[in-house]
Amino acid sequence: MPYASSGGVRIYYESEGEGPTILFHTGSAGDLRTWRLAGFAQGLPGFRKIWLDPRGRGKSDRPETIEAHRMERFVEDVRAVLDDAGVEQCGFWGYSSGVFVGLAFGTAYPTRLNALVGTGGLPFHNLSELPPTDLSELVRQLVAQGGIRCVLDHYRTTENESFPLEIDQNVRSDDPLMFALDRAGRRGWRGPLALYEAFEAPTLILAGEREDTEGETERAVARMPNASLCRIPGVGHLGVFSRSELSLPVALPFLERTLGRASAV
Repeated sequence: MPYASSGGVRIYYESEGEGPTILFHTGSAGDLRTWRLAGFAQGLPGFRKIWLDPRGRGKSDRPETIEAHRMERFVEDVRAVLDDAGVEQCGFWGYSSGVFVGLAFGTAYPTRLNALVGTGGLPFHNLSELPPTDLSELVRQLVAQGGIRCVLDHYRTTENESFPLEIDQNVRSDDPLMFALDRAGRRGWRGPLALYEAFEAPTLILAGEREDTEGETERAVARMPNASLCRIPGVGHLGVFSRSELSLPVALPFLERTLGRASAV
């Protein structure tokens, strides 16, 4: 099975298709199977797709320290996977906080990122600006709350939205400790706001109509020199991912324009 080594942590990934490469990165929960369950594999002919299990999920290793879940670790995981797969340049498609990884990777390795697609709204602040907290206590609290399960229940209440059953089961099966470490590890990251203005890669943000109603995403995209925003009607933060039939028709022309496309067989 394909594993890349990233500072001693094994990162599992799968590759399929031929053509320009797109690497897919989930948010704070769920493994690489969520992309296929949502319809992205069959919806992107003419591209090589690389799906990875972020550290702490799926078949990747599960380091149990906050330090091992800092943003720079996730950036190096992407680099390690691309190196192992023999890919010098790629497009990057991230969902939710996976968009942060794309922004951080493109900032650290600008010559390796040709385009960024982000699914989900963007904040107009840096994670390092969140109120100070005891990170060990934060981890304890998030584990006690059930990790991502509490977040999914929150979206059901605030946006009246849930993932389809198979995706919901995949995401809910995540280890609450890994989710908590992910959240705690990124609290010191000086991004994403600090990265927007200098981020030059062509960028398309796909946000749900019913998420981020305060307009932070609009302000964030306006800061980026080569970015555009499409609000997907009728969905929130979960539906903008799971309803790929709504987002793919918008993203596909962008990817063909920025990356090219192999002839579909």
